[in-house]
Amino acid sequence: MDPNKPILVTGALGKTGSRVISALANRNIKVRAFIRRKDAANQAKALGATEVACGDFSDDKSLQFAIEGCSRIIHICPPMDPRETEISKRITDHCLTSKTERMILYSVLHPLLQDVPHHNNKLAAERHLVNSGQNFTILQPSRYMQHLIPIWNKIIETGVHSMPFSIETKFSLVDLEDLAEAAATIAIDNGHDGATYELAGPEKLSQIDMARILSDLTGKNIQARAKTMKEFKAWAEINEIPAARIETMVAMNRHYDVHGLVGNPNVLSWILGRTPRTFEEFVKREILN
Repeated sequence: MDPNKPILVTGALGKTGSRVISALANRNIKVRAFIRRKDAANQAKALGATEVACGDFSDDKSLQFAIEGCSRIIHICPPMDPRETEISKRITDHCLTSKTERMILYSVLHPLLQDVPHHNNKLAAERHLVNSGQNFTILQPSRYMQHLIPIWNKIIETGVHSMPFSIETKFSLVDLEDLAEAAATIAIDNGHDGATYELAGPEKLSQIDMARILSDLTGKNIQARAKTMKEFKAWAEINEIPAARIETMVAMNRHYDVHGLVGNPNVLSWILGRTPRTFEEFVKREILN
């Protein structure tokens, strides 16, 4: 990698992109952040970005400008964006035109799930990238531990850990800090050409397991409860989540209700050079600290 050329991070101010930028900046890597609003430039620079490119995923000129001159690209699409396949294809094609050294596509664990729309979209994006001739690395992260943060106050208030799927299905939850560190390593180091990496946490946890851990850590009696789909939809509408995204989330949660989302931690352990953080370690660091 040419140290004089920046690494571009799209989705730069999202919960994933912001941590990836910080992880790269902590290694003194030049980072170009792709953002939508000019007034957010200072926010991107506060995270560690050295350059900012402003534009929209649907605007080819702004994408070309953002990609030009970068050594490598980390593409993180906004969550459950219905345009994801189209956006990723466009970025892949611009990377080819710009002779980008490597494109790193942030996908999802098990994109082959047919009944989960955003997994299907990411699979199509992966397929286009693999067939394009562009040098690539594909990252397939599991469900984030950080999903606990928005519901934490409610858990403490009610003593209930409630998500819209079965309390018994298992998830290989992964710490976003670990994912950001791994993404930075993969972007900086050589030897990751043509690779597809499953990035899952070290434990298979159900809502029951998580409630037990939270009870042990807080000294409170926290129970697990499956939120009904009606309750979930009502919450989503109150929070003004777009209708299309609500339907995608409903489909995802229906799948989780039966199957959960389980992967293997070996690849993430290898990339990090250590065991990925446990759910208990995450809670102690990010919730109770």
